[in-house]
Amino acid sequence: MADQASTQHIQGYCGLCIARCGTVATVQDGRLTRLDPDPSHPTGQALCAKGRAAPELVYHPERLTHPLRRTRPKGDADPGWEPISWDEALELTASAMRRIADQHGPEAVSFSVSSPSTTAIGDASQFIRRLMNAFGTPNIMSSLDICGWARAGATRFTFGVPSLGTSAGGAMPDIANTGCLILWGYNPSYSRLTHATAVAEAV
Repeated sequence: MADQASTQHIQGYCGLCIARCGTVATVQDGRLTRLDPDPSHPTGQALCAKGRAAPELVYHPERLTHPLRRTRPKGDADPGWEPISWDEALELTASAMRRIADQHGPEAVSFSVSSPSTTAIGDASQFIRRLMNAFGTPNIMSSLDICGWARAGATRFTFGVPSLGTSAGGAMPDIANTGCLILWGYNPSYSRLTHATAVAEAV
């Protein structure tokens, strides 16, 4: 049984999606062992399975913790990955980007990001945009969940503002005080648990 003196309960939030649910992390002997919801936090009424699995993600034996460089040609059955330093990885990437920009112009480069709604990229999105602007390309490829497309399109065409309740600058829905709420192609139980708990409480 773990020594109580070596167990810490640390308040924070889960960064695995845009909801940023309030959490309490249990750390035993410096190791994350549990992640639970923090009801005292404005977004901590519940925590999804992905958030609860945080310790498994952190300590998974196949988790990448440093950059890897391919040493064999693409298509080879064994890519021959070798670990390299972050400085080397950043220098290789920057050199390739500069080479493409010099030969074909910066707009020949496109950035690719995952969905900010259901992945951990949300907190970095604005920094990626700043890097794109500094580099000189407007080109971005972004994935988005089906509910995100519906929410974005509906609110833009109906209200003329970005998606409701997103980091894109849109208005936050007043769920607690609404008289009629329509979830149009949007499943908050999957993509924003804080909205799902707010809807249940409002009903």
